[in-house]
Amino acid sequence: MAAKASVTKNLTTRLRAAMGSSLSASVPKPKLAVDSVQPKHEPVNTSVHPKREPVSQPIACTDSLSVDAIFNQIEQTELIPESTTTTKYTYLIPAGAPSQPTPKPNPRRAPPQPPSYKHMPHTSFTVDAFKYGVIDNCTGYFLTHFHSDHYGGLTRGFQGHIYCSRITANLVVHKLKVDQTQVHALPMNTRCLVHGVYVTMVDAEHCPGAVLFLFEVPGEKVVRIVHTGDFRASDRHIKQIARVFATDLTEPVTPEMLSNIDDMKLDTRPTVDYVYLDTTYLDPSYTFPQQQAVITAIGEFCHRINSKSEYLLDFLAAKKSVSKPTHDKRSAVSRITSWFQPLKLSMPRRTTLYVVGTYIIGKEKILVEIAQRLNSKIYVTPAKRALLDCLGSPQLSEMLVADPKLAQVHAVSMNVVNMKGVTEYLQANPGFSRIIAFRPTGWTHTGAFMPGRRQTTAVSTIRPEAVPDSAIAETRSKQKAQQLFAKAARIDHDAGFGIEENFAPHGSSDKATVFPVPYSEHSSFAELARFVCSLDVTHVVPTMVSSDPTKNHVIDEWLTYWSALKHQFAAKDVL
Repeated sequence: MAAKASVTKNLTTRLRAAMGSSLSASVPKPKLAVDSVQPKHEPVNTSVHPKREPVSQPIACTDSLSVDAIFNQIEQTELIPESTTTTKYTYLIPAGAPSQPTPKPNPRRAPPQPPSYKHMPHTSFTVDAFKYGVIDNCTGYFLTHFHSDHYGGLTRGFQGHIYCSRITANLVVHKLKVDQTQVHALPMNTRCLVHGVYVTMVDAEHCPGAVLFLFEVPGEKVVRIVHTGDFRASDRHIKQIARVFATDLTEPVTPEMLSNIDDMKLDTRPTVDYVYLDTTYLDPSYTFPQQQAVITAIGEFCHRINSKSEYLLDFLAAKKSVSKPTHDKRSAVSRITSWFQPLKLSMPRRTTLYVVGTYIIGKEKILVEIAQRLNSKIYVTPAKRALLDCLGSPQLSEMLVADPKLAQVHAVSMNVVNMKGVTEYLQANPGFSRIIAFRPTGWTHTGAFMPGRRQTTAVSTIRPEAVPDSAIAETRSKQKAQQLFAKAARIDHDAGFGIEENFAPHGSSDKATVFPVPYSEHSSFAELARFVCSLDVTHVVPTMVSSDPTKNHVIDEWLTYWSALKHQFAAKDVL
């Protein structure tokens, strides 16, 4: 507590000095439950958890927090008011810091100019535009999340001011070695003032640290901008956008305001001038189950395998991946599933290894769910451990071990999750007799989720055509649109994500099985349609631009169609 008080006092002193006499010492400092704002001269802590001594027996996980609770942990901090008006909050660049990055790049090695969709209109900001070097007149480089297709080009020597979430800031400093004085972690769910523009970040439901940026540009008419980055669209996003943009700029937006919105009813659509939209899966072929339904199903599946010796054999036989024994069943089971042992009250023989493919960051919720259901720790490499420590979750860090023999659940690179890769991984871990691997990825379905198949959804009969309003108003088209919104609302398939119906291996042997899992961290086609049709938006700008002009044209046609379609529905009919 003393150390924390010292940091807060030092931050307060520096910010008061930066603001000069405009900040009265008598102004109360509001205490908000928000993410930590990293001061300019304080290091971003990427290794806050001490090393633990290895133990000689398997470690059980006794953490009782839910998966969501673990990934929603935030720190307490104090924000300094921008002025004597206590209803405004800001992140201040310390005195002496340049308002624009310098020097300019060598013209002989100048990178290409950023496309227009990287610039935020009416501001001097860019979003996810690091591969273009130093950009003229850019005062703020905003980073939505720590995936390479968004931070690409960001290197140790970058000289612009970067604005992002605390988790992303930790990762940028730890992994890319960017000077910590250039990285500014804004608080989540809190309206801040950055270079004269109000900025609010909300969770994108993509990967840890991923955010939507809500920009509000003051003026005779306030310009409101939503940049989704990569996101999994939900009702919550619409309600958060509505609440932020309905709050007068003289008033604060706080985490409490954006948390208590489950019962919020919308009679009208939120008004937005620009939406910069993640169009990764803007194709009717793409539709996904609810994330939490998939996470729960994977955990239950692993629990069944670990609890019943013949469960996996029966499951694979039902999928026709292996044949049911026709002779001495007991001997066949003994030969094929000898790696299974009945659970004992004292210490179960944990000889089945479960691995989950992950990216540099992302898919952690699946790991946590399996570990909690199996009462196991999670093995990660030292490099992966350092990355996960950047998330700032003590409970998650407590679940991690450095010895692969001490955990039944392992995090591996996504490129390991194939039959050859997992078989070799099992050979490298002789303490286990069987390996079950999960490859979480986005994919599509019609009714049931079909592994490896890309099928057109029932609503794909709505074609991207520039049709007149009279045609859109036809009963048949309106019914199809209602089906689309229902699918996005998860009404038509929210009865459950069944294990037997929806899990099927992509490969299986007597030692290894690989399961692809329909777990997407991007929005489905239906979710994108519902998101756009839930907003009164003037301009929708795709952020995933293809080198194929035909694909870009199709996306533009869909967005045009949705713009016309939404006028046939009241907001309550969409949400």
